[in-house]
Amino acid sequence: MLVGALSTVGVVLRLRVAHQTLFADELSTYWIVTGRSLGGVWSIVGHRYPWGATAEISPPLYFMAAWLTTQLGHAAELVRGPSVLAGALSIPVIYLLGQRTVGRRAALVAAALTALSPFMIYYSAEARPYALMMLLVMVSALAMLAAVDNGRARWWVLYAVSSCAAVYAHYTCVFVLGGQFLWLVRVHPELRQPALVASVAAIAGLLPWAPEMINQLNSTTTAIFSALSPFTVPYVRSSLEHWALGFPYADVGGLGILPGRLALLLLGLAAIVVVVGVAAGVHRGGRATGLAGFDGRTLLVVVLLLATPVGEAVVSAFSTHLLGVRNLAASWPALALFLAAMLIAAGPRLGLAAAGLAIAAFALGAATMLEARFQRPDVQSVASYIDRHAAPGDAVIDTTIFSSPGPLGPLDANLHRRLHVVRAYAPAERDHPFGPADTTVTFDAATRAARDRHPRRIFLTELIYRPGSGLFQRSPIPGYTLVSTRAYRGIVGAAVQVLASDGQP
Repeated sequence: MLVGALSTVGVVLRLRVAHQTLFADELSTYWIVTGRSLGGVWSIVGHRYPWGATAEISPPLYFMAAWLTTQLGHAAELVRGPSVLAGALSIPVIYLLGQRTVGRRAALVAAALTALSPFMIYYSAEARPYALMMLLVMVSALAMLAAVDNGRARWWVLYAVSSCAAVYAHYTCVFVLGGQFLWLVRVHPELRQPALVASVAAIAGLLPWAPEMINQLNSTTTAIFSALSPFTVPYVRSSLEHWALGFPYADVGGLGILPGRLALLLLGLAAIVVVVGVAAGVHRGGRATGLAGFDGRTLLVVVLLLATPVGEAVVSAFSTHLLGVRNLAASWPALALFLAAMLIAAGPRLGLAAAGLAIAAFALGAATMLEARFQRPDVQSVASYIDRHAAPGDAVIDTTIFSSPGPLGPLDANLHRRLHVVRAYAPAERDHPFGPADTTVTFDAATRAARDRHPRRIFLTELIYRPGSGLFQRSPIPGYTLVSTRAYRGIVGAAVQVLASDGQP
């Protein structure tokens, strides 16, 4: 009953966020899955262009799943379908995993934290592979533990299939999968043979993708993302903080903003209650009651928690910089289980109090997630305004493409009218990801192209990254007069100006 209620709350929160405008890398997903066959999706994901970049640096499973959900309709947000479904299923699945690792009470707490986590809500409503990968990692661990408990072949098969599928969703799960395999053969040496057979089968399942995987790992796109993720102490600290408690985009604001100072206070109180409860248990009986159940399976949770940050730190120190907020996703379920176990360790009464404080803190973070300032740029509203007010022959100058790796921008995914749209500050190409040979269209060139057809009005769109910047700083377009402006809040503001020819509205 409680798990069902938590799942309902989690689904509502995810659906509230899932209606927002496609943004940044989600636009790459949208371009890949629209207008192609399922086989075409497989082919384009790993395709390597002459300039060394690939269309994607993530494996194909999410994109193929998103292709299926987009067959249900034309709404751009349907590309988020696999993430929403995976995010919803993650809540009961982490409860089942918690029952087999940290106990029923902690499992309920972990399910609550998963339902309310800003990190989980965000990625459960993003058209990228992270939520699907996290679900598959949990299923892999759950199947492994079921195989340990009863030894049935079907659980080993599910372990192999889900492990293989997790890698097909996102490569960063290999650290967690490797960690759980090492735990398995170390704690249960009698199961080394079936564990090895299942793991070899999972690796064999990746062979059809091996050439494309090599393309992606050697892609110049990988090098670009590495450069954007500096392996420095401040960056690593910020990434860990926002992975655990905050909003995925650290530059939107620190933990004092989301989950907020009150939430941090509640978490601090929860930590104090845990310390008091554990100390009282040790004083009474030599060992904290809540810690009595800690065993090899709790060790598994710790291994899975540390696997991704430690593994990515090692790789980042010597090669590609991997450690970043979203790349830590594979270990988030283990983080929830570990936090829940620590809270419950305070004892029957104090553990309940500590868990209540922590859940309340996460609930405050979830509520803050719904505020306009934490929504993706509202280009949907910009597009809707243009759809309603533009007349045949009007032109659009679009600068929102800057937020996308190409070739589509957020306006492309949301504008339903056939209008004369000219890009500025981005290449004009719409048939391939942007490359070094693609020429960026200047604002003056875009203005000339828009005016060539002598439109009665020009709609000028832009993302505003800070107050006082953006549209209001543009040079006037000769022959046109500003008649109206609409601006919409978000992590990045979105706005549209309407300019009329010869001062006529």
